[in-house]
Amino acid sequence: MRRAAPSSAPRLTHRLAVLAAVALAVPLAPAAAHAQATPAAVDTVTRRIDEALPAGRVIQRLVSRADTSQRYALYLPSSYARDRQWPVLFLLDPRGRALLPMQRFQGAAERHGYVVISSYNTLSDGPAEPNYSAMNAMLEDVQRALSVNSRRLYLVGFSGTARFAWDMSEQLTGSVAGIVGAGAAVPGGRSWIRMHLGSSSPVLFGAVGTLDPNYEEVRAFDAELESTRTPHHIERFDGGHEWPPLDVAARAVAWFDLQAMRRGLAARDQRWIDSLYADWLASAARVDSAGDAPAAARHYRALRADFDGLTNVGAVTARLATLGREPRVQRTERAENLVAERDRRLGEALVAFADELRRAESPPSLSEARRRVELDALRREAARTDDSISATSAKRGLERVFVHMSFYVPRDLFAARRYAQAALALRLARLIKAGDAGACFGLARALAQTGDTSGALEALECAAASNQLGAAAVDRDPLLAPLRGEARYQAVMARLRQ
Repeated sequence: MRRAAPSSAPRLTHRLAVLAAVALAVPLAPAAAHAQATPAAVDTVTRRIDEALPAGRVIQRLVSRADTSQRYALYLPSSYARDRQWPVLFLLDPRGRALLPMQRFQGAAERHGYVVISSYNTLSDGPAEPNYSAMNAMLEDVQRALSVNSRRLYLVGFSGTARFAWDMSEQLTGSVAGIVGAGAAVPGGRSWIRMHLGSSSPVLFGAVGTLDPNYEEVRAFDAELESTRTPHHIERFDGGHEWPPLDVAARAVAWFDLQAMRRGLAARDQRWIDSLYADWLASAARVDSAGDAPAAARHYRALRADFDGLTNVGAVTARLATLGREPRVQRTERAENLVAERDRRLGEALVAFADELRRAESPPSLSEARRRVELDALRREAARTDDSISATSAKRGLERVFVHMSFYVPRDLFAARRYAQAALALRLARLIKAGDAGACFGLARALAQTGDTSGALEALECAAASNQLGAAAVDRDPLLAPLRGEARYQAVMARLRQ
């Protein structure tokens, strides 16, 4: 279904066009799982952006002047002054956790001189309207109250909001200079890329965890962007489906400055360019000297693309020529292409099974479900110690099965009141992560409706053991009503209330 974007358009563009809902994204881990750094000093007072605001501090919660339903956090670099125009990072967390990406990007924004504004209202896994409303409010407020460079706006998204950033950039043509896209590519597939992207598109700094179920999507995006000559840089980091770590966020902001100089959006500073090149070259050389030729080749290729035409990259080009002849590099590239093809096939099989489960009058057996999603084969492959590429790919495949069977498929089945089918999906998820709070709680709700009281109570006890449940929410859940007379249910509630 196509949905209309909000009617209040930002002053930088005409009224927003009608757009489709944001594509689905991988469900996200709790915010606490991603905390990596202590944020800047936080001002907890709720203010309006047009009041005198302190620089060098995170203003934790501002009420939008343009739309009082909107909230965001704000950071002004300590050197902020109204006698110059400042680039802006708009942070779009897919669960409205404004301070989480603020932690990642505030330090780099301070060093490079960026205003940072981060919404509490952005979302993924649903219609696009909340994101347009959040962006419209932030755009109008920063233009009204701050001295900003309207040609250097940067959209920073993760998962579903990374996809949304591309749609939003089309509404702000000439103003969005770049996008950070973490853990996802674009709203559509290859045809969307061919139709919308090219050498004049916003530059992209992409980032993806090596265990992210969307890893192959982002890897393929890298190749597609190369073919369309869209300026881009893709970073891999050790991790799953999450915001990139501090060092990757810092590299993203520095890379934006580099691309702004290349495109004439910022004054060229050759001394800074040469210094950044030397720093990044030293980082690539450390990987090279450690003996990881495939990773070194990947770093050198990015380095050459980033700095070619800005400084002398002859040494990098020469080293790449040597590495390209190394059997290890060639074997790794072939292996990565093979696991990418297998990943595509497994993904198609998973989607087909999920669609059949949504339509089924009764669920198949658990053993049949395991066979259909190749769960046991993935688990064996993930345990391999002789082939890290295949093992890592299998771990991503397991995570994708878990994501679909713990979140997307049960969400649809609960809405359709198909509780036996939801229970099967959640049992599959628990074969991958037995103690996951969300999967356990969902299974308790489904089994309570199928009449499996013992199984439902076991799942509820599993969920309670995670210490992530609130007693009030459990006691209000109508699907758990059949359990409320049970002694084990009362014991769970007593524990939760403590």
